[in-house]
Amino acid sequence: MSRIKVMNEQLANKIAAGEVVEKCVSIVKELVENSVDAKSSEIIIELKEAGLREIKVIDNGIGMDKEDAKNAFLSHATSKLYTDDDLFSITTLGFRGEALPSIASVSEVILQTCQDEVGSLVHIKGGNYLDISSAPARIGTSITVSNLFYNTPARLKHLSSVNSELSNIIEYVNKMALSHADIRFVLKNDDRELLNTTGDGNLLKVIRSIYGSDIAKKMLKIDTSNLDYKIYGFTSLPEVNRASRNHISIIVNGRVVRSASLTKVINDAYSSYKEDSRYPISVLLIEVDPNLIDVNVHPAKLEIKFSNFEDLKKLVEDAIVDAINDKLLIPKIEIKPREEQINYKNLELNLDRNIVNEENSDYALNLSNIINMKEDVSNIEEIEQIIEDESEYVETITTNNKLPELYPIGSVLGTYIVCQNELGIYLIDQHAAQERINYEKFSYELSHPSNNVIKPLIPIIIELPMNEFLLIKEKKDILDELNIEIEEFGLSSYRVISHPTWFTKNLEEKIVRNIFEVICHNSNFSLAKFRDHLSATLACKASVKGNTNITIEAMESLIDDLRKCNNPFNCPHGRPTIIHFSIYELEKMFKRSM
Repeated sequence: MSRIKVMNEQLANKIAAGEVVEKCVSIVKELVENSVDAKSSEIIIELKEAGLREIKVIDNGIGMDKEDAKNAFLSHATSKLYTDDDLFSITTLGFRGEALPSIASVSEVILQTCQDEVGSLVHIKGGNYLDISSAPARIGTSITVSNLFYNTPARLKHLSSVNSELSNIIEYVNKMALSHADIRFVLKNDDRELLNTTGDGNLLKVIRSIYGSDIAKKMLKIDTSNLDYKIYGFTSLPEVNRASRNHISIIVNGRVVRSASLTKVINDAYSSYKEDSRYPISVLLIEVDPNLIDVNVHPAKLEIKFSNFEDLKKLVEDAIVDAINDKLLIPKIEIKPREEQINYKNLELNLDRNIVNEENSDYALNLSNIINMKEDVSNIEEIEQIIEDESEYVETITTNNKLPELYPIGSVLGTYIVCQNELGIYLIDQHAAQERINYEKFSYELSHPSNNVIKPLIPIIIELPMNEFLLIKEKKDILDELNIEIEEFGLSSYRVISHPTWFTKNLEEKIVRNIFEVICHNSNFSLAKFRDHLSATLACKASVKGNTNITIEAMESLIDDLRKCNNPFNCPHGRPTIIHFSIYELEKMFKRSM
């Protein structure tokens, strides 16, 4: 007796659902893409309990007649591909005809649609038709999905938490809104509006709706083309960056895609302006002849193959570099009246060049811990506080004698401190050295939290994308462990009520933002690893940068602090802090010794 048989259609659809329908966001993705393909100008997504209870997508597209509404739930039924040749010129987001039957096989679906004067209703559950009838006439389609995975309990058990599922949906809808600025997207969860774009075709308005006005003001326009590709979009100034590459959106012919190579090109274009571990916010819309790409290489249609890919990479890199150079490297000549200089204890502080002078000396104010000083320091009280902060450090770090006595004599390139002693010459990377100092300081503070907190006089308000807002809400216990108290402030913002007293003055908001980023982009959470990662991140941000001239006194203070470290020889990322040239090596290089 033959053992090989053709499985029934319902079983085949359940198996296919394993690839098509993984989470709630998978359903939203398939339904929204169908609405886009239906030439909708408005798409409304309504969720109940982040889609775990119900997902409803309403559009004003071309709709379907009764026969099409019924056939839409048949396997491989599609209106988008008819011949083999169509596969080589795909212009729609969907084309396989797998989504609706797969969704219907593991849930309950109610479809209402109208193309002309009479509407149609199709009610299907577990792949079985329960009702096919007429419905009120409303041009467009409304599809409601409920009881997800009711007949596959193992899949239901592995769905994520409400906030996690909602975060994934928000991230997807955000990218779709960026992909189609000419479509109005409305996203609601439990009747709470999370996103509402205008649909007027203005991409910058969509960016503002998602990231806030402060980010939108710091976006650079990209508009370029060659014989094969046209690129339009926005990318952020180097100062606006994130810990994750998730904020780089690559859209090809309206389709959100993943491309590790293009993402690397975009990030590398910023290599001279930011750290490699940070990523810009970029939205690049690429238009190309469909015959030059292949979108049928991944079940989720997220990956894509390009023809003339090297030309595309060069076009993207040149466009971003030119945009940054046009903004940053062309100076604006402004004639300003000479401002009265600030004198404090016979010191003159030049904030514009980060160089300190004294009337009769080349060196003055100790800058070893004046970190990333804001340019708006303009009064004596603030300078007094900066000087007072210079003396503060965690005294519990054990002093050791791993470093010999070093005597600084100056700096090279505003980056490397030159020291000497009876053993030879030493070069110290001032950023790496202070990064090590701050790393051990922050590591101690984070692993030995105290109840010493301060309530900021000026409120710290942090606006986040809605998906990150929800992740912070879900992981608020981490902030509690760090003695950071927050409260919701508006739709997608938090207000910092109090924070530990050890936060560096004038950098409180930056530190909190960095903590939020680390929390959002560390899925496999371990408290020890989190503290280590956070310490390294904060240490880097809070350290004096290269090309920053500091005083001899600041050099001496930095060396003294470095000597107190448990490991004074490497920064947290493994780079050396100090290099030694012995007297013998120097004399050998100058041929004074053979």
